[in-house]
Amino acid sequence: MTDRETPTTADLAAAFRLRHIDDSSLTPHARVYRAISGDGAAVVLKRTPGDAERTTALVAWTEALAGADVPVVTPVPMQAPNPREVDGEHWVVYPWVGGADYQGTSEQIRLAGDFLGRMHAAAVPTAGLREYGWPETGWDDVATDLETLDGILTAHEGDVANVRELGRRWWEESFPAVRAGEEALARTAVSSDYKANNLIFTDAGPVLVDPDNGGLEPRIFDLALALTLFHNECPGAPGRLFTAEEWRTFAGAYFRHVQFSEAERGLWPAALDHMLWEEGTWVLEDNDDAAWADPRQRAFLLDLAAAKPERYPLP
Repeated sequence: MTDRETPTTADLAAAFRLRHIDDSSLTPHARVYRAISGDGAAVVLKRTPGDAERTTALVAWTEALAGADVPVVTPVPMQAPNPREVDGEHWVVYPWVGGADYQGTSEQIRLAGDFLGRMHAAAVPTAGLREYGWPETGWDDVATDLETLDGILTAHEGDVANVRELGRRWWEESFPAVRAGEEALARTAVSSDYKANNLIFTDAGPVLVDPDNGGLEPRIFDLALALTLFHNECPGAPGRLFTAEEWRTFAGAYFRHVQFSEAERGLWPAALDHMLWEEGTWVLEDNDDAAWADPRQRAFLLDLAAAKPERYPLP
C-alpha cells in the first residue's frame, strides 16, 4: 500500500489529527495502518467495508459486545470524529492491542472457542448490520470452479477427488438442505471472519481486533466458518485444520454458552459442507504461488482440500 492511493496516508493523518501514520499497510489484503494518535496513543487505522449506516451499526454492535464483557476493539475517543468519512470511504481508528499471537496451544484453542460462544450468546443490537446473502449459484458455476480447482490441486498434489465430491455433495445435498432448513437457522451478530490471526491473547484473555466484517448471519455458519479457516494465514498456527481433540476443545468451550436446536444439530454436516465449499474452496483458489510455496500455508491448504464433515462431529 502506498500514498498514491486515495485517500493518502497524509489525508488520513490530517482527518484524524494523528501525530504519525506508517506508510505501509499491516496487511497486503487491506489498508490497515499503525499510527500514533494526537494524544500519543498507539492506534490502528483501517477502512470499514460498508456505508455510513453499516459503519454505525458495527460500532453499536462492538460497543455492546465490549459492554457485555466480550473484549473487542471499539473506536478510540478522539478530537476528530471517529469513525468518519474521508474521500468517500469510511475509516475508523481502533486502539493498538498488545499481547501474544496465536501459537496453537490447547488453552488458546479453549479460550477462542469460549470467546466465540460468548459472542454468539451476547444480547446486542443488530439493526443495520449486513445480512447473510445466499449464493446465487448454478451447476455451471460449480463445474467451472471444479475445473479451476482440479488444475490448482493437481499442480500441488492436493486431494482432487475429495474436492470434486464436495462440489457434487454441496450442490445435490448440502446446499438444498440448508436452504430448506433456513427457518431453523438461528441468526445472531457474528464477525464472519473469526480466525486465529484476528485475535490477540492478553493476560485477561483474547481480544477480537478485526470485527469489521460483522453481520447478522446463521450462527451455525459462523461456527463452521471458524472451523474451516481458523488456521488460515496465521504464521503461529499449525499447517492444518483442527485435530479431532482440538475441535472437541474448541466446540466444548463454545457450547458452554450456546445451545443448538435439534434442527441445527441435524443440519451441522450440511452447514459445514456449505462453508467448506463457499469459503474453503475460495481460499484454495485465491492463494497465489507465493502462498503455496510457504510450507505452513501449503500444509494448511492441502488439509483444507482433504477435509470432510465427518472429521468434526458436534459434541
